[in-house]
Amino acid sequence: MKKNSKRGNGKTSARNIVRIRPGAKSIVLGVTGSIAAYKSAELTSLLVKQGHEVFVVMTQDATEFITPLTLQTLSKNPVMTSFYDEKENWRPGHIELADRANLLVIAPATAHCIAELAHGLAGHPLAAIALATRAQILIAPAMNGKMWEHPATRENVEKLKARGAEFIGPEKGMLACGYEGIGRLWKMDDIAFRAEFLLARQDNLIA
Repeated sequence: MKKNSKRGNGKTSARNIVRIRPGAKSIVLGVTGSIAAYKSAELTSLLVKQGHEVFVVMTQDATEFITPLTLQTLSKNPVMTSFYDEKENWRPGHIELADRANLLVIAPATAHCIAELAHGLAGHPLAAIALATRAQILIAPAMNGKMWEHPATRENVEKLKARGAEFIGPEKGMLACGYEGIGRLWKMDDIAFRAEFLLARQDNLIA
């Protein structure tokens, strides 16, 4: 009876419920409010198939294009959409995710998100994680071509590159807004490959 009572009194931190498999890398996948957000389902699947633990963090706008439940099912991990999610103690907090991440991938990244990162804003979990993590950041932009080419966006991109962030895309093609030109989210296979390359490069640097 004493053994049982000890077990009953022993409190296990719910944050320990989500564990990283031995040898697996931890990738935080940020999804922002672009029409291309639906493609994050494919990217999540690819990263999981590559053997990594994937934790999806969505902005509120992103949830208008794809449901958190979809990405939770594909990643097999809880999806964070708000600081208030941390009230549920089985979810890893945004700082824990920032510390845990071997790589932060933001795909799609809107002009607004890129501006937030460039100016160090932290008004939602994804921006806060980007500010707190020391992991490599890979950004895949998706937006109207005129927004991408605007001097403000170009300046923000250069600021982030100077801080070590890597960009992939955007590419040219037909955009959701009806224009044809640069601004399309890069292919998911290529983003997943680039993520794998960055993780392998980290291992080589450590070795």
